[in-house]
Amino acid sequence: MMWIVVALIMLLVLAVMLWWLWRQEARKAGRSVSGALGIPLIVVVLAAAGYGLIGYNEHTGPWLQHQQDYRAVAQDIIAGKPPTKAAADVPAGALVRVLQSELTHNPSAIGWYALGSLYDQLGAPVQSEEAALKAVALAPDDPSMHLLLARSRIEQAGGKLTDPALEDIRWVLDREPAHDGAWMLLAMSADRAGRYDLSMQGWESLLSRHGEGETGDLLRRGLDNARAQKARQGVFASIRSVVQGGDLPAGGTLFVYIREAGSQGQPLAAHRQVVPSFPASVVLTEGDWLQAYPDSDAELVIGARYTPAPGASVDQAAISAAPVRLTMPQTSPAALQLGSP
Repeated sequence: MMWIVVALIMLLVLAVMLWWLWRQEARKAGRSVSGALGIPLIVVVLAAAGYGLIGYNEHTGPWLQHQQDYRAVAQDIIAGKPPTKAAADVPAGALVRVLQSELTHNPSAIGWYALGSLYDQLGAPVQSEEAALKAVALAPDDPSMHLLLARSRIEQAGGKLTDPALEDIRWVLDREPAHDGAWMLLAMSADRAGRYDLSMQGWESLLSRHGEGETGDLLRRGLDNARAQKARQGVFASIRSVVQGGDLPAGGTLFVYIREAGSQGQPLAAHRQVVPSFPASVVLTEGDWLQAYPDSDAELVIGARYTPAPGASVDQAAISAAPVRLTMPQTSPAALQLGSP
């Protein structure tokens, strides 16, 4: 709000200066200037009214207030000093805006790291990665910057380990082989990605240093789960199906899924592909699993849905294949018929 007041004052001063120059020229020309003071005042009033009715953004006031309230906090963070306000007293969203504004004028590695961490808390991994990249550029030898970058990339993949994130984690572990944060990030994200060899490596490293008490029990549970999933991976890593389309036109999108019989919500695994022709062969691989592999005695079904290509002149409602029981290990591809009841 202070900036708006300053702008209005400057506009008024400018209007008075223009009026004074006009008045001087009018006198030299021998013209009457009575009542002319109202002209600049009218200009100022119209300009202020135009800004208030058209140009003023409803977020400008809060943004300026946040700048005033949290600028000192942002400057302390950028300088690596303890903030003057407790974290609980500073809204994360407001601090993000102020900190990003300050970093454009005074960049620092710790400032970009803090901004990336805030974006991570707010569930914005893309922005977190952008900030982490700038932090790494300014402090390429700091493991914390690389771990933030790895975490942001993992979050963008839904918590699954990606190759770029693995490179960042390995960079840290090459320099600090006992870095618990890096090993934990590797173990958990590799487990979600179905990369169980890496996951087991992470759990085993953590257990070698923290094998006692409740912490050790939790780590052993993670290791046992990774080993069990690894054992099932050979069974569930390649599930084949053949989908018959009948008279349906090809060129649409086929969605094949696996779930436990009678379950709702997110399937255990799913694969989507464009169908150039029917019958369509679909293979669900380890990368298609959205959840952990089920127990060996779980009752599984496999089904499909089909969305014709735009302009196919086909009613898109209820084009699906009724789920059929999936027996593991497979001896032949599961047979699915689109349009079946």
